[in-house]
Amino acid sequence: MARIAETEGQRRTTLFLCAVLHAFTHLYPTVLPPLYYQIARDLELSGVWLATLLVSAQSLAYCLAGWPLGFLADRVSRKWLMFWGLAINGAAFVALGLAPSYTVALLCLVIAGLAGGAYHPPATALLTGLYPERQGRAIGLAGMGAGVGFFLGPFYGGLRGEVAGWRAPCLELGLAGLAVAILFALLARDAPAAKKQAVPAAGPAFVSYFILLSVGLGLRDFAGTGFTTFAALFLPQAHGFSQRTTGLYLGLMSLSAVAANPFFGAASDGRYRLWWAGGVLLLAGLGGLALPWLPKPLVLLGLLWWGFFLLGSYPITEAAMSEVLPDQIRGRAFGVFLTSSGLLSSAAPWVMGTIKDRAIGASTDPAAFRPAFAGLALLMLLSVLIGMPLLRWVRRELARMTARDGCAPDQGCAPLAAAGSKRPPAS
Repeated sequence: MARIAETEGQRRTTLFLCAVLHAFTHLYPTVLPPLYYQIARDLELSGVWLATLLVSAQSLAYCLAGWPLGFLADRVSRKWLMFWGLAINGAAFVALGLAPSYTVALLCLVIAGLAGGAYHPPATALLTGLYPERQGRAIGLAGMGAGVGFFLGPFYGGLRGEVAGWRAPCLELGLAGLAVAILFALLARDAPAAKKQAVPAAGPAFVSYFILLSVGLGLRDFAGTGFTTFAALFLPQAHGFSQRTTGLYLGLMSLSAVAANPFFGAASDGRYRLWWAGGVLLLAGLGGLALPWLPKPLVLLGLLWWGFFLLGSYPITEAAMSEVLPDQIRGRAFGVFLTSSGLLSSAAPWVMGTIKDRAIGASTDPAAFRPAFAGLALLMLLSVLIGMPLLRWVRRELARMTARDGCAPDQGCAPLAAAGSKRPPAS
């Protein structure tokens, strides 16, 4: 039985450990991009697109797991669900480091993806339950872990891969994940039981609203995943970066989230949360568009710009959704969102690898990469034009549904619009 956080010290310890789990959740998918060319050679693949397909398969499994694991997060201990997710994820990467063939490697990454999906739905629900009045800040602080993971994955992968081959970082990081999972099981706590709130029926209408929302924000996720993949192919081919330097640059790009997540998460705790989200996404798109035009000494600046604003958008949008969702359906709501948006974004590594093989080939001219980067920037713009109005509409519609189905205060429940926040809905 999970232990419940009762003191501020226990809440802070759990928040810190959630950030560490968040780091490993995003470390595992990002360790492979600097190793794409090495994997293709070692496994004797016909093209780099098969190496990028490994990450697409991992991402697809991750997203497909979000829906059922989200529903499970509303019924079982969120702490233990997160523990088993990281433990299986780490074990899958240990197996990946020992995989004798491409088929076995693909199976390991599918299992890793399914296990990785056990973080976000329960973690978001757990964090907002621990800090109901400071949801954006709590999600932003835990989001710092994502920045660390996004940094360590490609950096460690490129560093160790250049010295010991692509299998070594997979094996070593898998063992580290198993150790962290045990630490989380020993020290983390679940959130206290939430006050009963009126909940809209989680039927077809509820699911449809979140699938619609995923259309816009899924474009953001596709662009973000595609940019990381394409940058991993662009840096060594167009600028001659070594595997180690490529991993370092990709890691530094994402390390900016350590500052961006708590800053934007806390800054958006007010009436204008959606304006913050739209602004940071537009700025991220400009960075992606500029990257292949920058001279080699300024490439790192472009990557840092992209990572800072893109990753800074996540705590804003997650807080915008969680503040209007009662605790008892947060897990399934984020599971629906993760699965729906992820089905689109999980194809990005394979798509970008195919574009590189077929449209760019062996060209070392940065200009050859510009159309693809421009396309990713366009997707970011579309995510603002589609996603932000949809997010505002979904929040208003859910508030309307609960107002319709709400119950009297003496029955112990409250309107959905007030769930987890005393602020009026963001404009």
